Amino acid sequence: MIILGIDPGSVVTGYGYVEVGRRHRLVDAGCIRPGNNESFERRLLGIHEQFEDLVQRRRPDAVAVEAAFHGANVQTLMKMCHARGTILTAVARAGVEFFEYAPREVKKAVVGNGNASKEQVRFMVEKVLGSVGDRAPLDVTDAVAVALCHAHRHGRPGPVGGEKDLPSIADRLIAAGADPAQARRFAK
Repeated sequence: MIILGIDPGSVVTGYGYVEVGRRHRLVDAGCIRPGNNESFERRLLGIHEQFEDLVQRRRPDAVAVEAAFHGANVQTLMKMCHARGTILTAVARAGVEFFEYAPREVKKAVVGNGNASKEQVRFMVEKVLGSVGDRAPLDVTDAVAVALCHAHRHGRPGPVGGEKDLPSIADRLIAAGADPAQARRFAK
């Protein structure tokens, strides 16, 4: 099963394809950055066209999208919702089922803490799947985390090649912000 995870935005939209199975595997990940000099409508069109291409090229079995959340800026929220709408239209036209997850739910599923930082999410994504790329924006690891959250929520909780493949309690504590030395002592 291949899941396409999406972290939508009107400036940067992250995506990540995760193959779910005995051991999860990162298939592809990246971001879409429509030109900042383009009008907002042209940026939305560019996002839509690129997602149509992404969905057609890889044919995911499911798409998981981060749900909209209200931050401090209502204008930013509205622009993000427009980007989500154009992405979901591309997904719906391809006939792929999609699922939504709140940011806190994604963080809880991947890190174990709904208030985790983007850096903590990146740490756990790379602990499970390996490096996503040193220069990959956090939007990319957030998108991969959305795909992992969907895998977890739908009966595929993570690598099942044995306990050694799962992040240790110490790793999860460190990702949640604990001091590494204290986390390792606690885990013993």
